[in-house]
Amino acid sequence: MDIIAEIKKLDLPAGKYVVVGSGPMAVRGLKDAHDIDLVIAPEVFEHYRAAGWQVLPWTYANHPGQDQVFLRQGILELYLDVNCGDFCPTLEELVRRADMISGVAFASLPDTISFKRAYGREKHLRDVAVIEEYLKLK
Repeated sequence: MDIIAEIKKLDLPAGKYVVVGSGPMAVRGLKDAHDIDLVIAPEVFEHYRAAGWQVLPWTYANHPGQDQVFLRQGILELYLDVNCGDFCPTLEELVRRADMISGVAFASLPDTISFKRAYGREKHLRDVAVIEEYLKLK
């Protein structure tokens, strides 16, 4: 999957989104991604909701906003946030710290580590180890 091309198809406004989840790892060749998770601004979220994207409930048990939903279409998932536990940055903070790769905003690797640690699932902790090793070698 070409993450950059898939995101560019959305033609998202600069500063109104950031790629999260496995995307920051996949774009660097550290992991295969099977979907693309983005945190987007509320007005962009509502645009895609009105456009008929599938609306699904948030499923992480330790997410602070249990009534929140996310949107899905194909391999793309759109969130208003992906905060978990004690790591609750705003979209603006994530965008400010993002890494721009081929014109696409990806969550920084330190932010990706913080999210994955907060989620605490085994698969996320394995990702943390991979990112930390990558950063050591870089």
